[in-house]
Amino acid sequence: MAAIRVLVVDDHAVFCDALATILRTEADIEVVGKGGTVQEAINAARALGPDVVLLDVHMPDGSGIEAAAAIKKGRPQTQVVILTSDEEESVLQSAIQAGVTGYLSKHETAAQVVQAVRSAARGEALIAPYMLARLLRGLQKKDERGPATPLTPRELEVLRELSLGHDNESVAKTLKMSPNTVRTHVQNILSKLNVHSKLEAVSRGIREGWIRIPQEPAA
Repeated sequence: MAAIRVLVVDDHAVFCDALATILRTEADIEVVGKGGTVQEAINAARALGPDVVLLDVHMPDGSGIEAAAAIKKGRPQTQVVILTSDEEESVLQSAIQAGVTGYLSKHETAAQVVQAVRSAARGEALIAPYMLARLLRGLQKKDERGPATPLTPRELEVLRELSLGHDNESVAKTLKMSPNTVRTHVQNILSKLNVHSKLEAVSRGIREGWIRIPQEPAA
């Protein structure tokens, strides 16, 4: 199996170099490039065609969110994972709208970042549980319901499981279906909602009132 091609972009050169060094120790990951600005991120993604881009938010020439949106527009198959110290809810929402696959804090361990790269390469949404819970509670409406959902009851069940931070395999076990069936449902959900990622689909479902989340985050 081909190695996962990764582009690392962070304006702190020491952090960028250290992260690239860590990733290069993994046999299934290849670091194809590094950058430190929004423009470098966009240009490198276009030229190198990475599978995954690890991207900071705050850079000298603008926002990593802008870079993420441009990367996804030019190369939708590239998965973008935000890796930042910024945990503001508004920034997280903007990142999701830009189509990112994951959003991680720089406080995560090296092992968690490596796992995030692998998950992103599979198209799995990845976000720290406490950040996901905070985001979704901010989106959840009190008493309103949005327009009628275009999703089937089974697709809504899958979307509800995704809102709890579960990956495809976990959803398959919980709903007693095959991983391939879950994958098909996820693809249908993204297509029907016209969104780029699972995170964006979940935020849309919560915002429109199609799914609800527990009052307390799952353990």
